[in-house]
Amino acid sequence: MKLPAAKDVHFDIDQYLNRFVPRNRINRLPKPLSRFLGYREKPAPPIGNIIQATWALVGAFCGLTVVTAVYKFGPGIAKYNPPVIVASLGAAAVLNYNVIATPLAQPRNAVVGNTLAALTGVCVAKLFMLLDDDFDAYRWLAGPLCCGCASWAMTMTNTVYPPGGATAILAATDPTVGALGWMFVPLVLLGSVLMVGVALVTNNLQRQYPVYWWTAEDVGRKRAAPRDGEEEDVESGGRGDEKRVREELDVEERGEGKERRIVITEDRIFVPEGFHFGVVDARFVELLRARLRGNDGSSRPPESEAGSNGTDLASSRDMLPSLKSQKSCEER
Repeated sequence: MKLPAAKDVHFDIDQYLNRFVPRNRINRLPKPLSRFLGYREKPAPPIGNIIQATWALVGAFCGLTVVTAVYKFGPGIAKYNPPVIVASLGAAAVLNYNVIATPLAQPRNAVVGNTLAALTGVCVAKLFMLLDDDFDAYRWLAGPLCCGCASWAMTMTNTVYPPGGATAILAATDPTVGALGWMFVPLVLLGSVLMVGVALVTNNLQRQYPVYWWTAEDVGRKRAAPRDGEEEDVESGGRGDEKRVREELDVEERGEGKERRIVITEDRIFVPEGFHFGVVDARFVELLRARLRGNDGSSRPPESEAGSNGTDLASSRDMLPSLKSQKSCEER
């Protein structure tokens, strides 16, 4: 029997989960609220490393202080004799408040990944306790196994979070944490949520966080891109009737009607498979989406929106033909 190629031994859980995840509607919230949930009409301007380091200091101090205060004074928590703080949250603070644009620092990884690691660590530790009453004699082996299993679980769920490795190890090697038993899992969940909550405030004063809440990929039930003769629906936001949407899905399944086109609505962008945006293209598309939402009535972007290659957005507009012009070109 021929073994599959290494690249084919792959499982992506998001292929099954993303369809059930609701689309991001934060842009519809009031601006003061949407800002602190990570939404920007335009990308946040860059800041120097001195300012970044200062905000990282403020964020780490505030985030960890909130967690330690809740652990110490929170109702119903003190009776479990928790540690002053779960040590791995210190490593989490570096990600959550410093390198905030990396995928590893986004809320899904920070909350789900760390909590999953805690659950994995407790499960492995409990299994060792069942095997032998003298668990202390096997902590040296249980700790590494906890870390390995947690790493596997985070990888398979697309929630890799480096501090999670330390979280899992603590469940097996720290007697104080081990005494918490299953209570360690909700404590880690609580601490992770609190730190992300503080990050939403401190990271959005001069920066932008999160980059995304669940994934950078498309989520929700897929909508079909309009076909020829449906430009009116595209201009009104790409909302055809249900029958037409179902027909389009059937066409997609049969492989018919797949023309290379770009369709832009106020909350979705349909692009041909394999199509990649440049910096100027991406900014131009964001401008169009802002105008569709009614946030920008201007016909030409400011000069400061020019791309790094010296081409401004007005000239980029001429590089992206409309659907009607594409259709006329094809007829000729």
